[in-house]
Amino acid sequence: MSYRNCIERGLLRKIPVVKEETENQIKIAQEYIKKAEKIMDKDVYDISFLTSYISIFHSARALLYSRNYKERSHFCLFEFVRVEFKADSELSRLGEISQNYRETRHMIQYEGSLCSESSAVEAIKDAKKFLSAAKRIVFTQQGAK
Repeated sequence: MSYRNCIERGLLRKIPVVKEETENQIKIAQEYIKKAEKIMDKDVYDISFLTSYISIFHSARALLYSRNYKERSHFCLFEFVRVEFKADSELSRLGEISQNYRETRHMIQYEGSLCSESSAVEAIKDAKKFLSAAKRIVFTQQGAK
């Protein structure tokens, strides 16, 4: 499915979003990173990975909300980030790799796949990068208003 299909199917919709909703997504993403790190200390790598994915999801949602969109699909959410922020190479790359995380999350959550320690560590690192990039965009954009 393409970005255009996501909009045509109503999986990405333009809608007024309150600034506090955007900021709340940042807070949620931060909390899930903390949780992922705590879980990692317990050697529960699949749950740490899933928790990192939730953080990535909320960072992406903050970006989506900052552009006055809402999503009804994880795939379309990450397509939005990849396309709408293509001028920001780091963010566009994070949008692309988040599709891989989405697929891995699905395999862990629904198929019972296992997750390695290195995959969980990498997911936490990328969740932190995604959060940092989202904060940079969201708070710079808010300062410009």
